[in-house]
Amino acid sequence: MKKLIPCKNLVNSRLEKGLTQDQLAEKAKLSRGMLSNIERGYTLPSLPAAYRLAKVLKRPIEYLFFGDNAQKMNTDKPA
Repeated sequence: MKKLIPCKNLVNSRLEKGLTQDQLAEKAKLSRGMLSNIERGYTLPSLPAAYRLAKVLKRPIEYLFFGDNAQKMNTDKPA
C-alpha cells in the first residue's frame, strides 16, 4: 500500500472538537478503519466522505485535506 501524506489538519481539527476517531467516523457515516486510513494518509476519501467530514468538523475540505498546498483560485475573474 502506497503511503500518502498524513492529513494533519484533519487529525488536529478532530482533536480540537474533542472527538475520537469512533465519534467522528459515526457522525460522518464512515467506518473507523476508513477514517484511520484517511488520517494516516493511506487512502484518500471520496468527495462525499470528504464533504461529510468537513461538515462535521466545520472546516473547508481544502483545509482538511490540502492545507497550505491548496491552490488559491481567484473567483472574481473569468478563466
